Amino acid sequence: MQTMYYKTSNFIEHSGNVIDLDELRRRQTAAQWDSLARQPEAAYIPEEPGEPGFRPVVLTMSRSQRRRARRERRAWTLDAYASVAVILMTAAFLVRMAL
Repeated sequence: MQTMYYKTSNFIEHSGNVIDLDELRRRQTAAQWDSLARQPEAAYIPEEPGEPGFRPVVLTMSRSQRRRARRERRAWTLDAYASVAVILMTAAFLVRMAL
């Protein structure tokens, strides 16, 4: 085994690591193209003063996308059932060994 020594010039200097969490959240919600969050509408002028200037985002899926999502949910459900079955079989085996 050999010890390796590095010069301090090779290390990264961590400075300015302050993160504005509000700005980070704004960027993340703007980056989510399929976000269900309410997005501001720039050209919308509310009729009443108390009415917010937001519109809900409506997502549409094609028939093949819905079918794929349904198949994926079914696969996750079967996986969960299989996991529970393995846990129950293990518990039954341990109980049987204890008796």
